Amino acid sequence: MPQPTAAAGKSHQVGALQWHSESGAEFNTLADDAVQLKSNGAASAYQLVSEDVDASDYAVAEINISGQLAQGNVGFGVLDVAAQIWIGQFELSAGPINERLIVDLPDGTQRIALVFYNDGEGRHFDLQMAPPQLLLRSKPQDGMPANDMTTQGWGLGYSASGIVVAVGEGVDGFEIGDRVACGGAGQANHAEYIAVRQNLVVKIPGNVPLEVGAMTTVGSIAMQGVRRAAPQIGEVFLVQGLGLIGMLTCQILKAAGAHVIGFDLDPARVEKALGFGAVSATTDEAELKGFIDGATSGHGVDAAVITASGKTNAIINLAMKSTRRKGRVVIVGDVGLAPERADFYKKEIDLLMSSSYGPGRYDPQYENDGADYPYAYVRWTMNRNMASFLDLAHRGLTDPQHAIEKIADFDEAPQAYKDMLVQSVSPPLGLLLRYADVTDTEDADSISLRGARALPKTGINYALVGVGAFGTSMIVPALEKSAGAFNLAAVVSRDAVRGGNYARSMRVEKLASSLDAVLADDALDMVAITTRHNEHADAVVKALKAGKIVYVEKPLAVTWDQLDAVKAATEALDVPRLMIGFNRRFAPAMEILAEKLSKRSAPLVMTYRMNAGFIDPTHWIQTAEGGGRNIGEACHIYDVFRFLAGAPVVEINASAAADGSGKYLSNDNFVATLKYADGSVATLLYTAMGPKTVAKERLEVFSSGDLFCLDDYCRLSELRETKVLWDGKVDKGHAIQMQRFADALRDAVDLPIQLDDIFEVSATALQVEDMLRGQI
Repeated sequence: MPQPTAAAGKSHQVGALQWHSESGAEFNTLADDAVQLKSNGAASAYQLVSEDVDASDYAVAEINISGQLAQGNVGFGVLDVAAQIWIGQFELSAGPINERLIVDLPDGTQRIALVFYNDGEGRHFDLQMAPPQLLLRSKPQDGMPANDMTTQGWGLGYSASGIVVAVGEGVDGFEIGDRVACGGAGQANHAEYIAVRQNLVVKIPGNVPLEVGAMTTVGSIAMQGVRRAAPQIGEVFLVQGLGLIGMLTCQILKAAGAHVIGFDLDPARVEKALGFGAVSATTDEAELKGFIDGATSGHGVDAAVITASGKTNAIINLAMKSTRRKGRVVIVGDVGLAPERADFYKKEIDLLMSSSYGPGRYDPQYENDGADYPYAYVRWTMNRNMASFLDLAHRGLTDPQHAIEKIADFDEAPQAYKDMLVQSVSPPLGLLLRYADVTDTEDADSISLRGARALPKTGINYALVGVGAFGTSMIVPALEKSAGAFNLAAVVSRDAVRGGNYARSMRVEKLASSLDAVLADDALDMVAITTRHNEHADAVVKALKAGKIVYVEKPLAVTWDQLDAVKAATEALDVPRLMIGFNRRFAPAMEILAEKLSKRSAPLVMTYRMNAGFIDPTHWIQTAEGGGRNIGEACHIYDVFRFLAGAPVVEINASAAADGSGKYLSNDNFVATLKYADGSVATLLYTAMGPKTVAKERLEVFSSGDLFCLDDYCRLSELRETKVLWDGKVDKGHAIQMQRFADALRDAVDLPIQLDDIFEVSATALQVEDMLRGQI
């Protein structure tokens, strides 16, 4: 990266700083100390550079920029002049600019410069602005500017304990104030507040301390490994790998009446194992053989439990050599899985895998939906393993707290992690992170991120509710293309890590974990709902009642009761402003087709083939969360039919393909036929059986001696005259839809999709679903 120099171009004193133009950019001083900068169009080239500023005694740079960008995009950055690296970069988009940019200055920064530059495409820009202001500050204190936008969140942890502060609807057996242990990656994370599903929570019994409760998930991993080994009183066990899980395994095996021998490469851990239930332990394989021979009269251990970690196959082969004929080897740790055949085959050893906490793990119906397994048939589920681990501690048969060798306050966590990586002695078996007591939960559902982008004074401020891939990659970009009509002002997500990272990437100030937190904010005009399908209707009802404009992704509802609730909410308002993501009617090819058909004198005959591809029945789209593929995707096609027919539906028939294999659901492969009031008929053939080599979507419309074909929204043909009416990249109308939505809101006219259409299409999908399931 070239270093800017004051001699490179025309120089001006603007405000408190000396600035110079680069690459031939036009730089002029206007009245009232304003300036105008016209770029030269060179891709990524410097256009305006400030003088070097001494920043050696500072930690934060605050830059205020206000003005008007007539066209194009402007890159703006803070440059470490000596190191020749960017320490903060931003993009300023066309329209009014009123930005306060906060940049953290890395330790060792000496001199910085402010730089305006062209974007990577080298588009010309015309920027008029007041003199940019640079304020340098020392370490941020309370009330002083700081920047949260450069941090990255990670979902650390999966084993925790705490006090119940709230109980969700439909959850039984827990009350506020209960001491509980929690498990599950993505749920029992390291945080002051966590929301955990019922089957991943157990009460902590008696006087078992919270510290032991925090180990419960780790303990249940050890417990499941022991259960897979099925120990009997008096059996001899080898435990390979004496980390935290290995030590807990030793304790549980001792409680089960087993004779335990430990093995690890770390002498310190070997010594500790003798205090965790191991009768003997060693780092030496020859000595290990001696211990095993002495305890088993040379037969070998009854079972080996591998709790070590390492990609080498030597670990599993040592277990095979150490185990008797007809013995068991149980794999808990992440090790190489290529045992040598000789011992495995000759001894006829049973090789078993232990899956995490136990039955129910990785089953979304168990973990997320709360569906338990019958006690009589699955005695030890992951939840019951967690409870059993705590019960052993409660009865004094194990002492898990002995494994906690270090306790750190959460603020000390970074240093604690660093110490475990760099210290020469063995790291602690268990490191407990401790949070300060938090009693004020009033504002726990929303926070303000510092260093956020200043919102424009014009346009509609909206909250994105749900940060899934579709919302972040399709809906937000489509809203941003609508000429500054919409401003992303808040992000709502139950996943604080995913939602927080997205909010920071978009430089959004408000991050919330509940919809209520944004509905109460008068500064927010609209919500864009892109959550799981079963949550759409409730969110729409709440937002409408709060007086917000609502954009909701399809489907509107997944049940009749949900649809009725939304309809009642709209009827209670004088001017309900509800827009839904039926984007295909706005596709350029679809609008051309509608114009061609507007002059027809006869009904339409429409056929739509949706080669949708296979989705596993366990995927969320196929469950109650998604409502199935007919409700979740085919609703798009029912809207296309309604749009082209221009008349209400009067008759619906649907049949599912009969499949006895269990691979497909009833709404994976079906035919739906619809008749409209103008006499038009439409057929949707929806299948998950088609090959990937065939295009996903094809529409054929017969009308008054003509045939129109739309192939995958990239080509529209009129076959009577063998003419291509539209050809281009796949465009399903997302951007056009948002622009029409913005125009309607600006002009205070009817929204692009009438409420009658929205409810009719949604009801059509529900009616088809009932038919496919045999409920009609």
